[in-house]
Amino acid sequence: MKRRDFIKNSICLGCVGVLASSCKNMSLRDNDLKNDRFYYKSKEDLPKKVRLEACSLCQLDCPVCTVRLLEKKAPKDWLGYLKFDDFKKFVDDNDFIKEIELSNNGEIFLNPELDEIIKYAHKKGIKLCANNGVNLNTVSEKTLENLVKYKFRSLVVALDGATSETYKIYRRGGDFNKVIDNIKKINYYKEKYNSELPKLTWQFIVFGHNEHEIELAKKKAHELNMKIVYRKNSYDPSYSPVKNEKLVEQKTGLDFSNADKIYLACKRMFDAPQIDYDGKLLGCCFIQLTSFKADVFKKGLLGALNSPDFIYAKHMLSDFSIPAKKGIPCSNCTDYEYIKEINYPLNFLDS
Repeated sequence: MKRRDFIKNSICLGCVGVLASSCKNMSLRDNDLKNDRFYYKSKEDLPKKVRLEACSLCQLDCPVCTVRLLEKKAPKDWLGYLKFDDFKKFVDDNDFIKEIELSNNGEIFLNPELDEIIKYAHKKGIKLCANNGVNLNTVSEKTLENLVKYKFRSLVVALDGATSETYKIYRRGGDFNKVIDNIKKINYYKEKYNSELPKLTWQFIVFGHNEHEIELAKKKAHELNMKIVYRKNSYDPSYSPVKNEKLVEQKTGLDFSNADKIYLACKRMFDAPQIDYDGKLLGCCFIQLTSFKADVFKKGLLGALNSPDFIYAKHMLSDFSIPAKKGIPCSNCTDYEYIKEINYPLNFLDS
């Protein structure tokens, strides 16, 4: 799409007059919403993939983890786990959904109703994945078997070290040997059921204290029939910074230069919106202590994604002439400030 056409199409019918006066107070009335380019006319128009937090609780104590910060700041009812009844109703009400990402901030295996969720998703032909990461420390033998038996698609396992001594420096409270044992059990059941699922990925966040184990991790991942991916510490670069960036770049392919990196997490609001364990519409995985004040379980996915604030947020992200609005989670997000700073508006219609 040409930039001129993009800008033209970014202006909703309810905002034309306001934009002409610098769009100081954009408002979306009911009639305007139905003509808005981000308005979903029916369920058939909705995204076929969503992100639904299975559990926002975690048993580990990683030094710069956002969950630990949430526990200190969040209301008591902000952390919890997805109930099977809510999952079943959500799936039944939205039978067009084909894929659900279950991992976000917490550890999905702390959800006591996870086995029921896995079984029902399989029954309904829904692909489940946990690609945002699991620590795989606390999980029953039954659940490990169910991951294979009911064709859970993929797991990304957080293993920031290739030995127990190094692993526990960051994954405090975790047990490296237990995680490796659980991976071996999954592989055992994959062989038993003659299945390639779930596909397993070893995620290695590179720190100064573990960079010497990059090659060893690669070797062990191969032995466990796992793909390995390396990540930079994006949570707090001041924590255990990499010592030899050039060597790490050569071994991992990571880039430690100061070049701008455009992270399109914001596009998930269109492609795969994030929903909290209790139905709160979050939009993306970076939104934590606030929400769009639309309950997906009660209002329905169609109604929640058509809420005025959620549509306004998409306009904010795709046209920077539209000002940030108080009360909308994106307005206080550093990623939003970043894409504004580098002038990278997002065209959700081309997602």
